[in-house]
Amino acid sequence: MKRVKKFVGFTVAALLTSTLFTTPALATSETPFKSLEDFKKQKQVPNAQEVELLGYNDWGAFEEEEPNNTMAQANHITTEDLAVGTFTKGDKDYYKIEINGDEEVDLSVSLFSMDVDETNMQLNVNVYNSTGEEMDSYFKDSDEYGFAGGFYLNPGVYYLEVSDLADLNNGETYMLSPFVIEEEPYIDRIAGEDRYHTAAAIAVRRSGGYPNDHIILATGADFPDALAGAPLAFYYDAPILLTRKNALPQITKSTIDVLGAKHVTILGGTGAISKDVENSLVKLGLDVERISGADRYETATAIAEVLPPSEGAVVAYGRNFPDALSIAPVAASNMMPILLTEKSKLPEATKQAMNDYDFTYVVGGSGVVDQKVFSQLPDPERISGKNRYSTSIAIAEHFELEPQFVNIATGADFADALAGATYTYGEPLLLTPTNYLSPEVKDYFVKNETFYFTIFGGTAAVSENVEEEILELFE
Repeated sequence: MKRVKKFVGFTVAALLTSTLFTTPALATSETPFKSLEDFKKQKQVPNAQEVELLGYNDWGAFEEEEPNNTMAQANHITTEDLAVGTFTKGDKDYYKIEINGDEEVDLSVSLFSMDVDETNMQLNVNVYNSTGEEMDSYFKDSDEYGFAGGFYLNPGVYYLEVSDLADLNNGETYMLSPFVIEEEPYIDRIAGEDRYHTAAAIAVRRSGGYPNDHIILATGADFPDALAGAPLAFYYDAPILLTRKNALPQITKSTIDVLGAKHVTILGGTGAISKDVENSLVKLGLDVERISGADRYETATAIAEVLPPSEGAVVAYGRNFPDALSIAPVAASNMMPILLTEKSKLPEATKQAMNDYDFTYVVGGSGVVDQKVFSQLPDPERISGKNRYSTSIAIAEHFELEPQFVNIATGADFADALAGATYTYGEPLLLTPTNYLSPEVKDYFVKNETFYFTIFGGTAAVSENVEEEILELFE
């Protein structure tokens, strides 16, 4: 593996899927929430029953109701819904939407198979107005991943005709996503009543309705053992959930159940997560392993030993969390371990681990990793800013992360950014103070015309004033 200068990309299908599933609609007949806006007002996943009601465990989408083969039979959905269905022989499915307001809107429509990365279906969407007139599109494209189209529509009633031009009738499940492209920025917040609920909410949203076989479990009380966990989470395709030292929180237990996990990897020794927690997981029928060392440095190297071989590694200051968490999504997706150091001394465990790598990224300035340590590392390259906020920007720019979709967490605490690090692959994870948008981050948004924002944590972590400052950038 060569030194990474640009984030490892995903396929178009995976990008579409991850983008759509970050804003799942909730229009199932069982849930009291009828739209994404209703869900955003909830801003928490309080217990297993409500997790299930939110629809995440069965697609988080509106399920096709047959017959819907004519406009008169069309299923009524909103532009905040995701709809799923299948095609029978010669089938065309119809969905009815209403465009409200008094101005023309830009409607984007996506349709793709959920069963395979590539499909032999030839997916297609036509849009008709209430009189049956087909609407022209300003953009239409289809390939082996699915269909995407754009339509300028005046307020009124419209029908989406969804079909497989190949008429395969093979039982593949499709997903339809119509949504209005707003001129205002899209701000989403994933939060719960505390850090344990927030981590659970992130995990459920991350799953997109699919089960998660593996869970990474870290203490919610302190950061050292968890700092190196993001690459392991990526390797296992697992979310990071949090626990108290001596007892597994009910929300964590419920989320493990909802996600259908079978394996749990505990990060850190019994001083961080007790044997009682481990035993409670075993009683739930889970396969449990623990990765730990005598200290945070040995724990980080122990995690690195589980990962596949890599030519490069990340080295970060082990006595604080911001720099390691900002680079965690990059390290994870490039399968580079995160190893920890003291400011002026390279710990023996980290020093020995350096024999396995050809180059290193050192995160943070000389105030956290000084030149003496820097010079002992293989082919080191430093990525830093004047503070934790500008360092998170420096990471985003160095690895050319996608600036249109950004994720924001408080720089004052570790828990929300830790859980969010498993959610942000390919996108920056930027830090900000609790009560205002840091100037460095604000300048980054303006320069890159950033439009889509996901905030991790409640208003006690990232206040509503930060949201207001983002909105003011577009006035």
